[in-house]
Amino acid sequence: MKRLVSLICCLVLIFSLLPAGGEGNVKARNITQQCVFLSTYGQIYKVMDGNFLSYKEYWESVEASSTITVFFPRGVTPGGIVVEWFEPFREFEYRQYAPGRKLISAESSDAYFKGYLTYFDVDPAAVNVELEVRKYGRICRITVFSDGEEITDFQKWNKNVPDKTDLLLIVAHQDDEELWFGGLLPYYGIVREKQVQVAYMTACSRGRIKEAMNGLYVMGLRNIPEVAGFKDAFIHYDEALALWGGPDRVISELVRMIRRYKPDVLVTHDLEGEYGHPQHKITARHMKEAVLAANDPSRYPESAEEYGVWEVKKLYIHLLDENAVYMDWDTPSQALGGRTPLEVATLGFQQHRSQQRAYSMDDGIIYDYTKFGLLYSAVGEDVNKNDLFENID
Repeated sequence: MKRLVSLICCLVLIFSLLPAGGEGNVKARNITQQCVFLSTYGQIYKVMDGNFLSYKEYWESVEASSTITVFFPRGVTPGGIVVEWFEPFREFEYRQYAPGRKLISAESSDAYFKGYLTYFDVDPAAVNVELEVRKYGRICRITVFSDGEEITDFQKWNKNVPDKTDLLLIVAHQDDEELWFGGLLPYYGIVREKQVQVAYMTACSRGRIKEAMNGLYVMGLRNIPEVAGFKDAFIHYDEALALWGGPDRVISELVRMIRRYKPDVLVTHDLEGEYGHPQHKITARHMKEAVLAANDPSRYPESAEEYGVWEVKKLYIHLLDENAVYMDWDTPSQALGGRTPLEVATLGFQQHRSQQRAYSMDDGIIYDYTKFGLLYSAVGEDVNKNDLFENID
């Protein structure tokens, strides 16, 4: 009996020393500081020393092309590399090498979506990789991870954003998606498992964009947001419209995004700009014409040739009285860990740290983030008035 007890105790001790979950579930580790970074200009620290969290500095390719080479530490199997770009710059080539500078693989920028973050897989046999960046490509940060099944300390977005989405939310600024639309994104993206895409008209700042990506990620979304890149300014409506290049330029960009993402349901701002922001107004007031133009091959033929034309089934405007729908963002869901869509959206907004003093989710209560009006429909009017996808299979 004593021998049996001793054997059991030994087995318990042995298993307690094994990695949790067994070898197959070993977590990837951040090995950036163990790597050596060289560029065309010599050794560099800017992209890997952690000082770029403000996203105000960057490494830049100032020649026709410049190369960053990452050498992995001995005895560590590499697993992945995350590149955070200063802007959606994607003219690059990614190459992996085995010992003896034997080329394992090479990939061009054409294989990647033009977002602010790119994840590269690393072959276990690679000892170093090269990222050749074309002129004026700017990188904020590079993070290197060891091989492992679970990576928890960085955002792993979908590499390929789908050509067809269920819902496209187009807003003016980073943070509008939570403030004025409440639980829209967690409800349809997570609870209802719809393919959801977010697009911003302005690029407020690199820091604001990073906050927005943090917020979307916290809410459970994994499609990299689109950023049209218009300038942010709270000025008179006519001046704001001129700043964006006039009505035709605005409609052209809206049409491009509609054709690119092919949504069944399109949602945007209040026609009066919620609290009166002129860039909210511009976005909302040109949306219906953009919806009609998106299905006309004679209008904006460049995006029609690239993406084809598209008929949006329903267009909803925030706070519109016409054909109003009232959504429920306050029902808890298991898909959200027992939280409500609004609670999850609030967690997302908390990531917008630069905006906390100026705005709060209470603003969305004042400008009712549960109310949306059906401005355009190709599938008939709503009857139940509690679901943006009513009449859509």
